[in-house]
Formats: sequence, structure tokens, C-alpha cells
Amino acid sequence: MMQAFLSDLVMRFEGLENQLNILDAATGDGDHGATILKGLKAAAAATDAPDKAFRRAAGGASGSLFAVVIAALDKAQAGDDLGAALAQAAERITMLGQAKPGDKTMLDALIPASKAASPQAAAQAAANGRDATREMAAKRGRAKYVEGAGVGHVDAGATSIAEILAAFAEYSETAA
Repeated sequence: MMQAFLSDLVMRFEGLENQLNILDAATGDGDHGATILKGLKAAAAATDAPDKAFRRAAGGASGSLFAVVIAALDKAQAGDDLGAALAQAAERITMLGQAKPGDKTMLDALIPASKAASPQAAAQAAANGRDATREMAAKRGRAKYVEGAGVGHVDAGATSIAEILAAFAEYSETAA
């Protein structure tokens, strides 16, 4: 079942690739959408361990960090509590990336989502967290070096988390 979700996610991100690259170009190197899509394609094609396939294909910091989210969704798909799986992912990402809430990162979408009671509530919490990054000054990554530390731009990583969790919520409704 995870393969079907990942295949759906690939199609979703094929449509988002350019938008994510543009978001990332405002505060980073402009390849976030391409990187995430590359990882998702590998994860969808993997016969097992989609998180490891994602990490290998995407590479870099994004590959490692988003692979943790893929692993969390794989656990939730297998029956683990979604909130607990996302909370564990957020803890691991915090440790790996040395970021915290308010740093204008993917965590600003992931942490609120981890506190939600359902996939749909997690998706909404992630979207709210993504939107909140627009007014944040970046404290981690390349964005902290751009003029104004990215204030006025939504974080590309938080956007990807919101999109992934929106897709997971939709998938959960149809799979139920």
C-alpha cells in the first residue's frame, strides 16, 4: 500500500516541482523540487525500505531529512500512530539538522502536524505551519544568508511537508 501512496505522491510532486524550485530559489539554491521528486521516484520504485531509496537518490541534507519523514509515514501506513511517528521524525530531524521550531524549516510544518489527532488534522496543521514560515527569519540553511533571511517567502521544505501530509490524508481517506 505504501507503494501506491508513493506513486500518487510522485504525480503530485511532478506538478509541484517548478513551484518548489521557485520557492527555493528565493532563499536557497533553487533545486528543492527537483531533489524531492528524484527521491520520491526512487522511493516509489523501491521494493522495500523506501526511505533508504529516497535518501540515496535525493542525496544531501534534504535526502537525509525527508527520508526520516518517509520512514514515519511508512510506519503510520503499517499501523503505528501517525502523530507518534511524526513526533519521532521531528525529534530525529531536530537532532540531524540542529534546527528547532521557528528556524524557518520543515520542522515548522512537521511539529504542529505531529500533535494532530488525524491525518486530516495533521495536514491542516502542517499547512498552517508552512504559512507561518512566510514571516519567519531563517536561522538554518542557506536562507539565513539571503537578504532579510527569507522573510516574506514561504519555506520550500515546510511546503513539501504540507504537501506530503495533505497527500497522506487524502490517501488515508481512500484507503480506509
